[in-house]
Amino acid sequence: MAMIARHPVESFLRLETTDDAKTLVGDDGSLITYIRVDGARQIIGEKEYKHIIESAAINLGSRFDRAGYAMQVYFARNPERIKREIGRYVHPSRVAAKNMNLELDDLFEEKERHLTRFLAWEEMYFVLWTRPSSLSKNDFERAQNQMKDKEWVAAPNSQYPHMVFDILRGRHNSFVSSVLSVLEDLGIQAKHMDAHSACRAIRGNLYPNKANEKWQACLPGDKIAPRAPSREGDYSEVLWPPLRTQLAAGDAEVIDRSTVRVGDMIFGGVDITLAPSDPTPFPVLLNRMLESKVPFRISFLIESGGVQGMQTKKLLASILGFTNGVNKQVKESLEQLAEMARDEPIVKMRISASTWANVGEDKLLQERMSTLIQSMESWGYAQVSNMQGDPLDCVMSSAMGISCASTAPAAVAPLKEALKLFPWQRPSSPFEDGSVLLRTPDGRIWPYQTGSTLTTTWFDLILAQPGAGKSVLMNSLNLGTCLTAGLSKLPFVAIIDIGPSSSGLISMLQDGLPKERRHEAAHYKFRMTPEYAVNPFDTQLGCRYPLPEERSFLIELLTLLCTPPGQAQPYDGIAQLAGFVVDE
Repeated sequence: MAMIARHPVESFLRLETTDDAKTLVGDDGSLITYIRVDGARQIIGEKEYKHIIESAAINLGSRFDRAGYAMQVYFARNPERIKREIGRYVHPSRVAAKNMNLELDDLFEEKERHLTRFLAWEEMYFVLWTRPSSLSKNDFERAQNQMKDKEWVAAPNSQYPHMVFDILRGRHNSFVSSVLSVLEDLGIQAKHMDAHSACRAIRGNLYPNKANEKWQACLPGDKIAPRAPSREGDYSEVLWPPLRTQLAAGDAEVIDRSTVRVGDMIFGGVDITLAPSDPTPFPVLLNRMLESKVPFRISFLIESGGVQGMQTKKLLASILGFTNGVNKQVKESLEQLAEMARDEPIVKMRISASTWANVGEDKLLQERMSTLIQSMESWGYAQVSNMQGDPLDCVMSSAMGISCASTAPAAVAPLKEALKLFPWQRPSSPFEDGSVLLRTPDGRIWPYQTGSTLTTTWFDLILAQPGAGKSVLMNSLNLGTCLTAGLSKLPFVAIIDIGPSSSGLISMLQDGLPKERRHEAAHYKFRMTPEYAVNPFDTQLGCRYPLPEERSFLIELLTLLCTPPGQAQPYDGIAQLAGFVVDE
């Protein structure tokens, strides 16, 4: 029975190879593109949310009005993975501090320990599928005939790089371009992923404990490590290994009707069996999951051709409509959707989710499953079930971009209603990395880097009531400037502070520096006494005349001193006279 319950994970991976540097190929010839979505570049309120839904429905509607297109929106949140993520962000600052001989290890360790309590790792992807079914009957037959002319060696245990119909590439590229354009117009920060990064993300989501940023799949175009041949005439060992076996880093086992083991973790999956009757924004679901700190992932799979898929049901409902009132209601609902399809696209939508725990923590997994089910059922009055025919298939339905399928029953709905459920409201930082780690109220990490090359000029305006932490934030920003990645010595930073707030930052830098270099960080408390007097007419070391910027300052200073009290402007010619005085 144990052997019967075991499943090869690669049997659920419907990925065959790559078509180019940014496109993967499914085992049915589908073209697949992965887009990493970081989030919105603006604060999304009710007005912005409505604009996003309406614009996305209009611009994407032309694609989902015909068969053969699908899009998976994948979102994952894992508080247990944030420690490793914080360490990745802090590492460049650690290297910079080491290069400057600045002993701040205790500060970095405390930052990592403290932030772990409030942050959670998140990621979101859009996976775009263009399937051969998008072709007309004549185009499909013509493409099949062209495929017969392509020759390949006998290599059953390797990747087959000639699975794609040539005519399908143009349609897929147009689909991808339109989605990227829509995201850009909506102010959603997104990145078109390359094939290696996409495979790395897929593997990391299948096996959260084995996520490795340095792992790389062997794909067409990469250097091949030859293996010993298994039998004569088989060239599999001199070609790229099957993509499925590369992504499957562990086996899987069905434990009971709702629990499976994948690798060294146990998972539980759920499907939405009845879509939310009141489409509710995604933050409502997320807020219910925040307090419990339950890791979870959720997959929204929408497919085009929703009206075409209703024809059989519509026919049966028409024939059996006289038998009972339910069939009549089904018939009327399908007719109403068909009427709506004349004005807007109707799509098929499937929603699956899952949560996980370490092996041996079965009770914890059941608690997390209960929290996930309760949260999803209260999200727009949806109906959720964790009892499926194959629990492993149910868990894999919520995985990222491994197949265009799901165990969840298909709900037929207007595209606009389906878009309301997507996580559009997640905030994003314009910085991929940063020495200052800020956070959103719901625990998303928000890196910030002062002095970045993203802009030419920087102004940080901080406004808050007394005691709200303005000085602490300013010290954090200044410390982040000192620990910018790539620095080998302390930068020039001047702070004019009304009060002693910045003295703590200076003292910390002095304590971290070697004794012979502590003069590089200095704090002075000015007093209105002669020993603190400053002569503004002193020139720079080695200069006999002031620099242009200094000359302008001195002219303005003399002009100000010569302005009569109570008047806004000096007498005529004072500015020119001041210039002559400075030059002399």
